[in-house]
Formats: sequence, C-alpha cells, structure tokens
Amino acid sequence: MSAPNTKPKEQPNNGKQTVVVSEKKKQQKMCAGRETYERMNFLYQAATTMSATQPQLAAYYGKLMKSVGKKAVLRMEPAIKRTLCVRCGVLLNPGITANIQDHRQKKLCYLQVDCTLCGFSKRFYNTKNHRLWMDNPQSVVERMKFA
Repeated sequence: MSAPNTKPKEQPNNGKQTVVVSEKKKQQKMCAGRETYERMNFLYQAATTMSATQPQLAAYYGKLMKSVGKKAVLRMEPAIKRTLCVRCGVLLNPGITANIQDHRQKKLCYLQVDCTLCGFSKRFYNTKNHRLWMDNPQSVVERMKFA
C-alpha cells in the first residue's frame, strides 16, 4: 500500500466553478464512526485520570464509554475491554481499584482480578497454549490508522 497522495485534485462542478478536494479528506470520510471512537477514547482517558482519586466517577465514565460503543454498534479493542470491570465499569488499576491473584494449579493457570468497588472477579487464563483470537493474524481483516 502506498502513501496517500496529499496533492489536491481539481474536479469540475457543472462548469460553474472548480472544487478542490484533497485525498486526506477522502481518507477521513472512509472511516465510519470516527467521531464515536474519538469520544470513546476521551471517556477512557477521563476514566484513567479519575480512577485513583474518584473511582465512582471513573466507573460512570467507563459505563458511558461502553454504552456509546453499543449504541453506535462499534467494537472496542479487547485489550481495553480487559482493563474495565464488567459490572461497574471502573478502570482496574492493580492495588488501587483491583486486587490481583495468580493461581497456578496442575493444568489450569489463571490470573484473577477482583474489583474493589463492586466485588466482581474476572479470570484471565495464561496457560502455554492459550491464545486469544484477536492475537491471531488471520483474525485481522482491516487495520485503520487515525491521524
């Protein structure tokens, strides 16, 4: 894939005037839901900032980010989803808003993360052969980059 051409193109508009359209604007229009992703990013950053001082406000921002994504039918990155509590939406910071325990048994190894705000616990498996679908190169259909 080559670099986008930033040289403006001129297109006639019914002979009346010439409209200048750049390739950068066309590239921005290709990504549907860009404004929603930007809003979700802002809410995530706000939740990260507030998680240490006011966990209830961080939980509100986290839940709001999830609901904005659901309404627009957009998917969140799995790495970001793993940092949020499923029940209350607070950002899970180790030692501040979450307690982490490493469980190792004969065949089953997992990391248990307990939310201190609501008490919900998540388990993340970390055995040798366990691999997430999103980490598989076959799962990626298209990768978009925002400027």
